[in-house]
Amino acid sequence: MTPGPQTSSDSKSSSPLESSRPASGPGSPVCSVLVLTVGTGSRDDPEGTLFAPLRKSIRESGCRRAVLLPSSVTAELADRFTRRPETPTDVDLEVRPLPEQAEFDADRAYAHFDSVLNEILREEDPQAVRVDFTRGTKAMSAAAVLAAVRWSIPHLVYVDGERERDVRGMVRPGSEVVRRLPTTTVDRHRRLDLAHGLMSRGNFSAVVELLPGGSAPFPEIRCAAGFYAAWDRLDYRQAADSAVPGAPRSQGSRDWTPLWPTREMEGWVQDLAREVDRSQHKAMAHRLRLLIVDLLASGERRVRHGQHEDAFVRAYRVLELIGQARLFDHGLDSANLDPGHEAVQRLQRKLQKKKSRPLGRTAGNLTAARFQVSRLLNELGDPLAERLLRYDKGREAARNDRRAGTSDLVPGNRNNSLLIHGFSAKAPTEPGSLEAVLKELVTLARKDAENPSTPGGAGNDRSGNDRAVRGNLLDRHAGDLFDRRLRIARSMPPGDALSAVDPADRDPARSMPPGDA
Repeated sequence: MTPGPQTSSDSKSSSPLESSRPASGPGSPVCSVLVLTVGTGSRDDPEGTLFAPLRKSIRESGCRRAVLLPSSVTAELADRFTRRPETPTDVDLEVRPLPEQAEFDADRAYAHFDSVLNEILREEDPQAVRVDFTRGTKAMSAAAVLAAVRWSIPHLVYVDGERERDVRGMVRPGSEVVRRLPTTTVDRHRRLDLAHGLMSRGNFSAVVELLPGGSAPFPEIRCAAGFYAAWDRLDYRQAADSAVPGAPRSQGSRDWTPLWPTREMEGWVQDLAREVDRSQHKAMAHRLRLLIVDLLASGERRVRHGQHEDAFVRAYRVLELIGQARLFDHGLDSANLDPGHEAVQRLQRKLQKKKSRPLGRTAGNLTAARFQVSRLLNELGDPLAERLLRYDKGREAARNDRRAGTSDLVPGNRNNSLLIHGFSAKAPTEPGSLEAVLKELVTLARKDAENPSTPGGAGNDRSGNDRAVRGNLLDRHAGDLFDRRLRIARSMPPGDALSAVDPADRDPARSMPPGDA
């Protein structure tokens, strides 16, 4: 007898998900291993009712290895079979008996059969394995089928024939017919159930990998998952180019409609994918505000998935985009500042006077880093400049500033992150800290939407009159529009990433038609 299954981490097949790869088509391998349950047969005629049918099943399979799975009661019969002269000598035979009394316990029998198949599939493709569940107790047969389905073994074997007209109703010796039974439908439903669970948790790439091509609804689900995967990795163009079909009807599986991309989502992604000429400052400001909303929702999903450092870096990018968007409102590009602009000149003089890092230079123009953007906005009299400047305070100052609530967004933390310039993770570790950071940024982004900078740039100054004018331009409609956009961005499965969301954001009545985002 062979020893029990090993659990080496470098084994070929360590999980049923790994072994559930699709069939390889017409060139699928022939049977290499046949696994057979072993019963008692007739005590008066073990040769005709047990040994001969076993030989027939083995020979017709064409296998090179046969694993016999008897109960503790029939283990002796299995051993006798391996020693009989009629038994095929060109097939490697193994006997792997069940534990005591497991033949009447489907769960224990399943555990044993599952471990045997796990071991076999470390070396064999599931396509090359067959499971003959003909003999043994009903519990043994049920357990064998369940184990085979778990490992996506595509064909079962059942030996049938003419039945004796007695109480036992056994197959009459000599009339045996070996039938190969596909597991296509149950495997299909198993894959759909797994894919549904993965999709509902936001594991879109895994859905694409799990479902092979073929008949509906596999291609449709792969397409929807591919749309989400591209959107989630910020590849808006690929997502926008995905032609997502309608949600499939239930086919022995779960309802896919709640997980399906909506016209709203598709319209939102189309807007995100629309490139803008950087010299068109007003259009750039609009595009950046779309990106801000989507990155906020993306950061929330990263928190939910435990990808804290990724979420932390995205939070900083949101903060940077808010400043850049507001600068575009003023007709200025942080990567291409006019050296002759009055506010730019004022800021450069102040930086030089304080011996701070001056504005950068590129192709005859100037550039501003994130903290310099905040200062430039302050020179322009931007109503959000003071709020943005709070993020540039030192760690202790930020912690002591009750108004700011920005202690976890100190610039040094971002720069020293392993994902930027550092060598270790810098995301806050206290429970709820990242959620608080993102909620704080949602509030800031909404204020940005409600308090637009006065366009024009060159005519802006720091006068109280200019501030009053902009205060009168407070745009509540823009705040509502921000809420709607955020609701759409959060609608990617698994839905709202943070639990404490304004209930109004979830109101379906506030939906937008595609393209209006």
